[in-house]
Amino acid sequence: MWSSCQLLLWSCLPQIGFTAALPVATVGTIKVSVRECGAKGDGVADDSPAFQQAFEQAVTAEHAVVYIPAGTYRLDRPVAVKFAGAVGNGLLVLGDGQGVSVIHCHNTNGALRIRNELCKTQITIRDLTLLATIPDAGTALEVSSSLRGVRNYRTLTVQNVDMRGEDLPTRKYFSRGLYAVAQWRPLFQNVIFGGVLDPALRANDLANDALYHKPEFGLAADWSYAPSFQHCYAWACRTGYRVASRDLSEKERIEDGAFYRCTAVGTSIGIDIDTPGIMPQVVVDTCHLNCRDVGVRLRNRKFFHIVNCLFYGETSEQCAYTDIQLQNCWGGLISGNIFHEATLANLKQEPPSKRVSISIDKHSKDLLLSGNMFNAKGLGIAVEAGASGIKTANNQYINPHVTVQPGYR
Repeated sequence: MWSSCQLLLWSCLPQIGFTAALPVATVGTIKVSVRECGAKGDGVADDSPAFQQAFEQAVTAEHAVVYIPAGTYRLDRPVAVKFAGAVGNGLLVLGDGQGVSVIHCHNTNGALRIRNELCKTQITIRDLTLLATIPDAGTALEVSSSLRGVRNYRTLTVQNVDMRGEDLPTRKYFSRGLYAVAQWRPLFQNVIFGGVLDPALRANDLANDALYHKPEFGLAADWSYAPSFQHCYAWACRTGYRVASRDLSEKERIEDGAFYRCTAVGTSIGIDIDTPGIMPQVVVDTCHLNCRDVGVRLRNRKFFHIVNCLFYGETSEQCAYTDIQLQNCWGGLISGNIFHEATLANLKQEPPSKRVSISIDKHSKDLLLSGNMFNAKGLGIAVEAGASGIKTANNQYINPHVTVQPGYR
């Protein structure tokens, strides 16, 4: 409470030419700059001790900000911290912007690991770039918790963060990008991952695909409830986006999920969702998927939408590629998608394509495939015997070399 004298002074300030600020609460609040802890930010000195000190201070506070000012920070070892008990109602890791606050990861164990044991701390990470300066540089960013059941707040938000190899072209890479484990409603906005980006590797030599897909994933939210990916980008890794919880008991069922305007290019699998039991709801909307093996793979999902997406295949003459692969899925809508391949061979009957645009296994049922456009040579719709309730309507086949299983045009 302000006193009457304080209020009188406040009312007079505009007349006497001062600019005043409202009082700021400081009890239980800290802001730690890595520079204040000794970080040089010159890209040469090892700043990992300073980062470790800053984060250790932050995880003992009720509300904390770790500030990473503009500069280039080299980490010769990973920064790893753990929240214990009920301390840490919120943590903000804040840079000055992508490409402005830059962390160089110069070790094989990754850059930053935060363990939120009780899943009580709300963590936000914003406005950073993480660059691998060596091949196989570990996990760029990991936030993990134990399985703790229902939370009525978002435990993790990551915005405006990119993770990739130093320089272009580059053969330096993180072995994993962003790894979120057991988070509640995590939100990822404008999060970018890039693996090996060297066109010379692929010049007439598909054997080098192994290096292109060396990173395990770009973004993963395993055992996480209702993850949301918005305007994210994954390039050159085995899996672009992953939401998996196959090892959980039936009591730990993971529901919901959304992918909006996300891109996966040069990946083996674009979006991979795999949960135990039949779990409800996932939306894949307005995404761009250019993959080698599978564009979107759903296992054990019901009440889902895959709509308005653009699918490209990388090498459908050489690889058995599938755009949408459904395994034990039901109650879903696949609509408004475009299946395309931008090669001259796509307009010719030979060589034959191994591509399947939509693959439905025998355990799936009650699906509507409507208003899709098929312009990719190969099999448009494939339905295994045993699937039931598969309805098609108003699909367009604009490439004469698209074939469709009888009864599912």
